[in-house]
Amino acid sequence: MNVPMQSQKLALGLIEGGLTLSGVTAAVTPLALWVAWSEMVFYLVLSVGCGAFLIFIGLARLRGLLAPDHAPGAKVIDFESLRRRRVDWEQLQDEDRGVRRRQRSIKGDAQREFGYMVRITTSLILIAVLLFLAVWAMMEIRYG
Repeated sequence: MNVPMQSQKLALGLIEGGLTLSGVTAAVTPLALWVAWSEMVFYLVLSVGCGAFLIFIGLARLRGLLAPDHAPGAKVIDFESLRRRRVDWEQLQDEDRGVRRRQRSIKGDAQREFGYMVRITTSLILIAVLLFLAVWAMMEIRYG
């Protein structure tokens, strides 16, 4: 891997770390404002929260400048990447059809197995009821 690529990845990693840290700080700010015990602490927390929002916005813009293809408003069209995406999409659709077919066969197998288990369970319950009924009838006839 070449050095400019490594430095760009490092910069993007640091920016994303800063985005995470400032985002968490901005998200926790309302809770910290709620529990502020004095006016000075309230204004200190409020200024840190506003700073976190500004830092978040600045780092997001910087990340968009460093990696324009990942920016939300980027309008760069690369026809080769579009072709690759289309081919990948078609392959995923074919794989998805195969998976759906296997799921249907598994579902059919599960339904057959469930039906088999219900029949066996019903048969065992019927045999147990008949056995208890026969024993009860014999005891009623003999001792009843």
